Amino acid sequence: MGLSGWSWLVPFVLACATASGAGAQVLAQKTLLLKVIEVKEPDGEILSYRHLADSVEVHMRGTRLAPKAQIKLKIGSRPGFVELDINRGGISGLEPAERLGKDFLTYVLWAVSVDGKASNLGEITFEDGRPVPVNLTTPYQTFWLMVTAEPNYAVVDPSAQVVLYSVKQASRSENAAHPIKGDLFFFTHYATYETAGGGAPAGVPNQLLQARKAVELAAKSGVLAGDGKRNVDLKEEAYTHEALRQARTFLARSELAYRKDPKDQAVAQFARTSAQSAENARALAMGAVGGLLMHQLQSELTEARNELAKLRTAEAAAGRTSMSAAKVELVDAAPAAAVTPLIKQPALWFALAGWVVAAVLLFRRRSI
Repeated sequence: MGLSGWSWLVPFVLACATASGAGAQVLAQKTLLLKVIEVKEPDGEILSYRHLADSVEVHMRGTRLAPKAQIKLKIGSRPGFVELDINRGGISGLEPAERLGKDFLTYVLWAVSVDGKASNLGEITFEDGRPVPVNLTTPYQTFWLMVTAEPNYAVVDPSAQVVLYSVKQASRSENAAHPIKGDLFFFTHYATYETAGGGAPAGVPNQLLQARKAVELAAKSGVLAGDGKRNVDLKEEAYTHEALRQARTFLARSELAYRKDPKDQAVAQFARTSAQSAENARALAMGAVGGLLMHQLQSELTEARNELAKLRTAEAAAGRTSMSAAKVELVDAAPAAAVTPLIKQPALWFALAGWVVAAVLLFRRRSI
């Protein structure tokens, strides 16, 4: 079959490619790929904490986003974990997170491993404008510290808004942590936030604001931002939608408690539960945890493979039909092909005529 015989495949292949490309584009819009954020600040340092006899003092310095901010904390290594203490007065110059954009409502302290994995150590909270002392632990032995502005306390990946980072130690005593050479960087799925100023509503508890923002961000993420269509065979997707549903339920309870009594402890209790469930849903939808994103990509790949298999089957069937027709044409043309050379070769005619003359002369000689 000639090239023209396959012309019908061209629009079909283009249609399949367009559909697959469109699906991949929609998937890319719903999910954010893992990004690397480099913290290029002076004197940043990664430290390895051995089983120290005493705690060591570590300093954190503000970035250009918070140039006046500072943190002093004590870090001690214990069997199986590292303990961090920020005492009263250990944090200074840290202004409210809302100034960095309407998506930011709090600060989170992170331990970042040498390979860029950030672990949420806890929220830095404030009372009457003053930071509250915190006691935290991490299983990491070697890491650097940073503080980022976040929409809620339960985020599993940090934002790109780094406001503080750990710096080199002033002293090198025997009990000091061991410095590790390397660049400061981390990976995140949450690199895109609204940094335009907006301001938080006055008088509303910060925990309730965090829950509202957590539900808002989750509802815009991955499969949660779809048109309502769900893969009923995929349990992880069902869990993701269920987590968002629970987040909305607890947010509604927090809102109701707030309307009844703004100072009711149930407001913060329900709000923090809502934020946690919403963040779980967003993390699943964005691929920050679990394998939902991988399942979606595998589904796209399976569809593409099925379309390719259909094309190959159609091509093979068309090829067999073409070969059969060619064989019939060859059989029908065989006698003509055998006769045509005989007609077009005069030497054969002379040889045949010579044999006829010889046979006639021989016959006449025997007759005499």
